[in-house]
Amino acid sequence: MVNGGGSREQNYQSHLLHLRALHDLLARSGVPSERMALFVSDGSDPAPDVALRDVQPEADFWLLQGSPLASRLQTQVTFESSTVPGVKLAPATRADIGRWFETTGRTLHKDDTLLLYVTDHGSRNAEDPTNNAITLWGKGEHLPVRDLAAMLGTLDPGVRVVVLMSQCYSGGFAELARARSSRALPDGSTCGYFSSTRDRPAYGCYAENRGRDNVGHSFHFIEALADHGDFPDAHTEVLVGDDAPDVPLRTSDVFLDDLLRDAAQANGVEPTAFIDPLLRQAWSHAEPWEPELRLLDRIGHTYGFASPRSMRELDEQLKRIPDLAAELRTQHTAWETALESANVANVDRFLASHPDWQARLQSTPEGGQPDEPRAVTGALLRELVPATRASTDVHRRLGVLHERAEDSETVAYRMDVRSGVLLRMRAILITVAGRTYLDTKGTPEQRQAYDALRRCEALTIPPAPLPPDAHLVRTEPLPPLEDDLAVAARVTPAWMGIQFRQAPDAVRTAGNLTPGAASVLAVYDGSPARRAGLEAGDIVLGPRGRPFEERDEIREWTMLSRVDQPVPLEVRRGDHQLTLTLVPKPFPQKWPSLPGPPKVGTPAPPLHLESYRGKPPTTLASGTPHLLFFWATWCAICKSAVPEITAFEHERGVPVVAITDEDRGRLDPFFAAHPGPFPPLVATDENRQAFLAYAVSGMPTFVLVDGKGTVQSYATGYSPAKGLPVDGWTWSTRPRIPGN
Repeated sequence: MVNGGGSREQNYQSHLLHLRALHDLLARSGVPSERMALFVSDGSDPAPDVALRDVQPEADFWLLQGSPLASRLQTQVTFESSTVPGVKLAPATRADIGRWFETTGRTLHKDDTLLLYVTDHGSRNAEDPTNNAITLWGKGEHLPVRDLAAMLGTLDPGVRVVVLMSQCYSGGFAELARARSSRALPDGSTCGYFSSTRDRPAYGCYAENRGRDNVGHSFHFIEALADHGDFPDAHTEVLVGDDAPDVPLRTSDVFLDDLLRDAAQANGVEPTAFIDPLLRQAWSHAEPWEPELRLLDRIGHTYGFASPRSMRELDEQLKRIPDLAAELRTQHTAWETALESANVANVDRFLASHPDWQARLQSTPEGGQPDEPRAVTGALLRELVPATRASTDVHRRLGVLHERAEDSETVAYRMDVRSGVLLRMRAILITVAGRTYLDTKGTPEQRQAYDALRRCEALTIPPAPLPPDAHLVRTEPLPPLEDDLAVAARVTPAWMGIQFRQAPDAVRTAGNLTPGAASVLAVYDGSPARRAGLEAGDIVLGPRGRPFEERDEIREWTMLSRVDQPVPLEVRRGDHQLTLTLVPKPFPQKWPSLPGPPKVGTPAPPLHLESYRGKPPTTLASGTPHLLFFWATWCAICKSAVPEITAFEHERGVPVVAITDEDRGRLDPFFAAHPGPFPPLVATDENRQAFLAYAVSGMPTFVLVDGKGTVQSYATGYSPAKGLPVDGWTWSTRPRIPGN
């Protein structure tokens, strides 16, 4: 049994509970303790290595979400040492696991069975998911499929290996079926059960399951195994009972899926077009398939889907549901961000009017914890909650934002569960189609390989039923899909289509603007903001007669606006104040893209810069070339490029425009302390219009523009070894020798 864990921060308690449950089950089934080897994080080292976190006990704690108080007052992660009663644990490292195969593994003989259980994190190999990896203990420690296959290859060929894996992307380990075979097809010496496909995470990677026990593939499989003692029966029960987004699979399922995919490709058709005729052929004599039909019906009834009879029935849902889940998660992030901004403003108002609380909280060191965090949190919320309710508008706004954030997250998770359920149904249809294919068109070798895998998977142990109080608590069934679709429509926010930030302090002070005045950084093409006439550099003050009072309030206001209902917006453009009519639209499923970096040979975007030192050009097509140098005071690499940039400016006679998005308050102390030379022309771009127009994704960025305003070169990054990335330019810090 293996639980690598990676590090103590990501080694969750649920993994340890899995190990204890399986160890207890096998012991009650008669497996001697000396036949079980447990490789768990740092082994028997008493140092804490597993993370525990209590559920947040305060129902109103969400009112602190996003504020600095949240991280200081939330329940903290604690750590303890992994233990399994009566067992000496070994470290979950490659060296220790490899040592087991070199010693104990060599004592296994023909007709012995090795059960290899894995519960922890897994990583996906994006280039080759058939070589995904198990996370082990320690930085960089992992065990890929092929390395594990090499370890299994040291066993006696007659030893049966059955793997049971619950980590993310575990389906990639179905490749182990070929690990010990002397031919291309599996020989039945190695098989297994997996919590998910090779390209899909398992339950533990979903935030909704953090801190929850008894969730997911392992808990359900072990409980079913205790009741039945039969691995195939346990797998069937998990297909119905596991209400996480897992996709339980067997090696034989993956074998048939690959077989059908290869056959479809050989016939020049899409898999669905190849599989559905096989299913029609199977259903024409349905009696032999009654167990599969009943299983499809059970799963469909449990999760609110019609029981499918063809791949085409599933395809539309498999395209629609995952996309909807991803869209809802994006919307959840937007609602959560809006809630956090509103919470920060609410907490700030409360503390400003309650100096006693301000003093009490300031007495705790920054980043530290109060002596009694639960008592402090409870006392704070007992005053913050009624203070929030006292302002009807604030209480209503926060309540709506909290509800939308929770609903969008909940429905997104249920859509992920439904995606997993659809894939479970797909695996059953694949089994029916694959077996039909083997019976009618498969080769004898393919039929033998499949039968050998099924025999390998048919592992049994004596049943050891759990006591009634130890069974998993069953969650409520999913609501009808139509109900969740209605919630999804309700939580879809309205959209304006801008990037923004709070207007600079100097601008707000000079214009006597409220804290919520928002400076437009970019406007998306085709967006409601573009159609309303908003431009980068505009300052949005708020709807007519109600200026934004809180920082980032524009986000909340937009999201809660009514779709397609025109609303006048007050906008400051330069020295003029305008009223523009915005017609919000639904939040897009896919965000439009902003322009990429200007290509060499194309006109350089215009510059609208403020002067910090020197006069920035008003046009780049003035007959004089320029080198645009995007930099920041915190950028060490930018500073290392300055000597060469100043040399380039001096020797080529090309003015350098040093452009930063920082304000004078950051620049003054920087230049007061800067010891060396620096380009004389320094311009500020606090609205980031130039940064966005030139798609600056890292600093430093260099753009050489000729006298006609055409981009000659564009590069990001700098190293003294390579120098300034301008064609024909070389530079050395060594002194020049006259005559050379």
